[in-house]
Amino acid sequence: MLATVSRSLQKKAGMVGTSKPIQKHRLTKLLFVDDEEGIRLTLPLLLHARGFDVRVAASVLEELSEIKTHKFDVLLSDLNIGEDGDGFTVIRAMRRTHPNCIAIPLTGYPAFETAVQAIEDEVDGYLVKPADINSLVSTIQRKLSSWK
Repeated sequence: MLATVSRSLQKKAGMVGTSKPIQKHRLTKLLFVDDEEGIRLTLPLLLHARGFDVRVAASVLEELSEIKTHKFDVLLSDLNIGEDGDGFTVIRAMRRTHPNCIAIPLTGYPAFETAVQAIEDEVDGYLVKPADINSLVSTIQRKLSSWK
C-alpha cells in the first residue's frame, strides 16, 4: 500500500521510476493581436488546445504593454488594428524588443502592397483570414524549428 501511494506521488511530482524529475515541455509563448472580438475569443482557445501559451491584445497600446512585461516566441498579429497597417507597427515593436520572436501577420484584406511591406519587414509568414488552424500551426511550428 505504501509503495502504491509513493508511486502515485512520484507520478504527480513528475518522477516516474527515477530519482530525477521528468523535464516538462515549455509551452510556446504566443501573443495574438487583433481588434476583432470574435477572433480574439476563438483563435486563442484553438491555439491553446494545440499547446501554445497564448496572451491576447486588442490594440497597439495593449501589445506594447504585453511585450514590455512578457517574453514571446511568436507574434501573430492582424494587419489592420484600428488603422490600416498598424500590424506592421506591432511587428516592428516586437522585433526591437524580442528580436528572435517569430512574427506572422494575419489579414482579412490581403493586398499586394501589404505583401511587399511584409517582405521588406522580413516577417516570417503572411496568412489570410480565415486561416486554417492546421496550416497556421504548421507554419508556426516550421518557423520555430528553423530558428533552433
